Amino acid sequence: MKITGFETTALKVPVRESFVGSVKFECFNPVVVELLTDVGLRAHGVAMVFNNFHVGLLKSCVDAVAEVVVGGELERWGEMWERLRRTSTRIGNDGLGVYAMAAVDMAMWNLRAKALEMPLAKLLGGCRDEVPVYASNYLWRDRSVEALQREAEMLVSQGYRAMKMRMGWKSRQEDLKRLAAVREAVGPDVDIMVDVLWVWTVYDSIVMGREMEKLGVYWLEDPVPTHDVAGLAEIAHALDMPVVSGENVSSKRGFRDLFERRATDVAMIDVQAVGGVTEWMKVAAMAEAFNLPAVSHLFDEFSVHLVAAIPNGTWTEHMPWWEAIYQDPPQPVNGSIRVPQSPGIGFELDRGAMERFRL
Repeated sequence: MKITGFETTALKVPVRESFVGSVKFECFNPVVVELLTDVGLRAHGVAMVFNNFHVGLLKSCVDAVAEVVVGGELERWGEMWERLRRTSTRIGNDGLGVYAMAAVDMAMWNLRAKALEMPLAKLLGGCRDEVPVYASNYLWRDRSVEALQREAEMLVSQGYRAMKMRMGWKSRQEDLKRLAAVREAVGPDVDIMVDVLWVWTVYDSIVMGREMEKLGVYWLEDPVPTHDVAGLAEIAHALDMPVVSGENVSSKRGFRDLFERRATDVAMIDVQAVGGVTEWMKVAAMAEAFNLPAVSHLFDEFSVHLVAAIPNGTWTEHMPWWEAIYQDPPQPVNGSIRVPQSPGIGFELDRGAMERFRL
């Protein structure tokens, strides 16, 4: 089967309610690339920026990278990935070049699974048909204590057994007060992941981490910048709870450094940041060799398949930022998502929504 062409569409999907994570989020900009074939099959992949930041540049990068697979044979996935890698490297070894490569690689794997009439998870390994998810689109830095408790209680009532909150914006005392309020709202049996978004020092991370352990925090995510591998390793060594990093690491080589230096207890792999499904699976296998669990970051329409495919997959992050572009987006039930059993990723684009959100 040959790839005969592609179509890319840049979108602007507004948030339902603005929130503050690393910045104030007001909209998301998926760039959807659809690959076309000589037998009439088509399938898509996605890259993303937010707040209209460089969305035009991202689309141009996706167009440039997708061009190199036109005329290629879908079955020669090693050759196709090497074409993508060489082209994206000319744009950059991380950032938009890698994002563009990821979107096209995602589309190719979606297309391969469709051609074989298999769910992507089964094509990649098929370890399970359901994956646990944690709610991640809540408990933001700008929420009041009362709002945090309301959201946490709502999530428990919806069947979630795990949720993520953000810290690092307030004083130590205020952050711990907010965390304690969430723990009070959900009780002792619900897992709370804490994401600091790279703003603490090593000292802050250890001091706060020891207090967070008393409140039963499940993991501490990105306490310091990811490039500070020595700092991450020091924090991981000092704390009993897992320290998690990796969402912005752009290749298996970057993860190898984290793993060898024991700077993360969990491999958090973002399918866009790492360069697509091909590289995601390689990193997950390497994590297994280091006896580490692997979890996904964002892109749950693809990530549910990736986590379901591997023996060391544990959690999928449920972040429904652009679910409006799908006919039937991923929907957790009692804290899990069933892997679609239809060919490909099983989540088809809503053409009407694509037109409404088109830039």
